[in-house]
Amino acid sequence: MLLSPAVAAQQDVNDSLLTSLQSHIKRDTARVNLLNRIARIYFTKDATLAARYGEEALLISDSLKYTNGRIWALRNLALVENTKGHLDQQMQLTLSALKLAETIGEPYMLGVLNNDVGNIFTELNSPRDALTYLKISLAIKLKRNEKTEIGKTLNNIGSAYIALKMHDSAMYFLQKAEKIKLELNDQRGLAYTYENMGIISMVQQNYNDALRYHLLSAAYYKEADNLPGVVKANLNLAEVQTMLGDLKGADKNLDNAKALNDKLGNVKNEMIYYKIRYELDSARKDYVAAFNHFKEYSNRNIDYFNAEKGRQISRSEERYESEKKQRENIVLKKEQHTHLATIQQQRVLVLSAAALFLALLLITVMVYRLYKRQQELYLELNNKNREVSMQNRIILEQNATLENLNQVKDKIFSVISHDLRSPLAILEGLLFLLKDEKIDANQFRLYTDELWRDVKNTAYMMDNMLQWASNQMKGIGVKADDFDVTLLLSREFDLLQTLARQKEVKLSHELNKSMMVYADPDMIRLVLRNLINNAIKFTPAGGEVMITAQCNKETAEITVKDNGTGIPLENQHRIFSNIYYSTTGTQNEKGCGLGLHLSKDFVERNHGQIWFNSMPGSGSSFSFTLPVSEDHEINPRAYTVVVQDHPLNGVSVLRR
Repeated sequence: MLLSPAVAAQQDVNDSLLTSLQSHIKRDTARVNLLNRIARIYFTKDATLAARYGEEALLISDSLKYTNGRIWALRNLALVENTKGHLDQQMQLTLSALKLAETIGEPYMLGVLNNDVGNIFTELNSPRDALTYLKISLAIKLKRNEKTEIGKTLNNIGSAYIALKMHDSAMYFLQKAEKIKLELNDQRGLAYTYENMGIISMVQQNYNDALRYHLLSAAYYKEADNLPGVVKANLNLAEVQTMLGDLKGADKNLDNAKALNDKLGNVKNEMIYYKIRYELDSARKDYVAAFNHFKEYSNRNIDYFNAEKGRQISRSEERYESEKKQRENIVLKKEQHTHLATIQQQRVLVLSAAALFLALLLITVMVYRLYKRQQELYLELNNKNREVSMQNRIILEQNATLENLNQVKDKIFSVISHDLRSPLAILEGLLFLLKDEKIDANQFRLYTDELWRDVKNTAYMMDNMLQWASNQMKGIGVKADDFDVTLLLSREFDLLQTLARQKEVKLSHELNKSMMVYADPDMIRLVLRNLINNAIKFTPAGGEVMITAQCNKETAEITVKDNGTGIPLENQHRIFSNIYYSTTGTQNEKGCGLGLHLSKDFVERNHGQIWFNSMPGSGSSFSFTLPVSEDHEINPRAYTVVVQDHPLNGVSVLRR
C-alpha cells in the first residue's frame, strides 16, 4: 500500500514478464526478447540475476544467428559490468554491440549504443571522446523525434561538459533534459539529471541548491529501485550535509551507501566513501579517525590512478601501433609505385628497342648501349635494396632498444606513482594535521616509528630501482676485489638491527671470523641488505632472523634464515623470474618487486649461485655462494666479540 503507483505498475510489469518467460520454454527469438527485456529491468536491482538472463539471451541468439537479440544481450551484459565499476569490460561489450548494429544499420540501436559509448568515455575521464559519440547519438534521435531517448542523451552531454568543467554549457543541456523528462513524467531519467545539477551546484558552492537536487535525485533513484543510483545519491547527500554542518545526516547517508555498495562491489564508490568519511571526521575534529580514513582513501585513490594510467597507456599504445602501420603502408605504397614506374619504363624501352632493331640494323648499337645501361640500373637498384635492408635492420634494433627503455621508464613511473606516493601521502596528511594544530606533538609521535620504517623501506626500494634502471639502460660493470664478508656485514648490521627492533624481531649472525671473498663489494652489500630486509619484512613480531656462513676451499656460502610467513607454493616459481613479484610484509611494508631479481643478477655476475627454501607458515632461507679469495687462508682476520645491552630496550647487540 505504501508503494507509489509508478512502482506498483513497474512491479506488475516485472511479474508479467517473468510469468511469460516461465510459460515460454521454447528457445526461439520470442524467448530471447523476453530475456533481454527482463535483464534491462533488473540490472539496477539485481546485477547477478540480470547477468544470468543476459548470458542466456546471448547463448540462444548465437545458436539462432539472431543479430538483434545478440546486440541487446551484449548491451545488457555491459550495463551489468557498469554496476560493478568494470568500465573496460563494459566498453568492450558495448563496442561489440555497436559494430553489429552498424552492420544492420538499425537507427534506434545506433542511437542507444553511441550514447552508451559516450557515457563510458565520460566515466573514463575522456569527455572530449565522449562528446563525439554523444553528438552522433543526439543527431540520430532528433531525426527520429524520440523524446525519451533525446532527454537521456542531453543529460549525458551535460555530464561530459561537467567533466570538462564547462558548467554553464552543462547546465544548459541539463535544463533541456529536465524539461523533456518532466513533460514525459520520466522519473527514472530525472534522477540522473538532478544528480548532475546537484554536482554543478556543489562545485559552485551553492550547497542549499545542491541539497535540494540531490534529495530529488535520491527519491527518484529509490522509487525506481536503482541500487547503484541510490549509492551515488547517498554519497552526494553526505558530502553536501557535511558542508552544511548536518553531521548526523551525513553519517547516516554514508552508512547507507557503504551497506549497499558492499553488495555491488563498486571500487570507485568505495574510494569516494572514504574521502567523504575523512571530511566528516575532520569536521567532527576526530583527527585520528580522519587520518585512518584518509589512509584508506589514499590507497584506493592510488590504485584507481594506476588503473587509469594503465588504460591511458593501453590506448596510447594502440594509437601508436595504428599510426605506425599507416606510416608503413604509405612507405610500401610509394615503393610499389616506384617499382611499377620502373617496370613500365623498362617495358617501353624494350619495345622501342625491338621496333628500332627491325627498322634499322644500326640501332643495334643503341640497343646494346641501352641494355648495358639497364644492367647498371639493376645493379644500382640491388645496391639500393641492400642499403634499405641494412637500414631496416638498424631501425628494428633501435626500436627494440627504445622498447626496453620504455619498459624501464614505465616501471620507474609505476614505482614512483604508487610505492613512493603512498608514504609521502600519509606523511603529508600527518603534517597537515600538525600544521593546523589539529593534532598535538604527542599524538604525532605515535606515528613516527611507522613513518620512519616506511621511509626507510622506500629508500631501500629506490636503491633497488635505481640500480635496476642503471643496469637496464647502460649496464653495470663488475668491480671485483678481495674483501671480508664479515666486515661488510658488520657495517650494515646496525641499521638493519634498528629495523628489526622496531618490529620486535630478533636479528643475529654467527659470522665470528674473517671470510675473504673475491667479488664486487657494492653488489654484495646490496644483496645482503635485500635478503636481510626481506627476512625482517616477512617475519612477525617475536620472530627471529639468523645469518650464517660456511666456507670451503673454493666458495663461501652465506645463508639468511627466518621463521616468518614463508612463500606460498603457487608463487615460489616467480621469486627469481623476470616477472616483478611483490607482496606486502607482516606490517604492510611495500616493495617494488626488484630486490630478489637484482640480487640474483648481481650474485651470478660475481660467479656465484643463489637459491632458496621456503615452507608456508614456517619461514624461508635464502643462500648464495661467492668465490673465495686466493689469500683467504693466508691472511685470516680475528674479531673481538663484545656483548652490549642497548639502552632503549635491553636487546643484546653483537659488535666486532
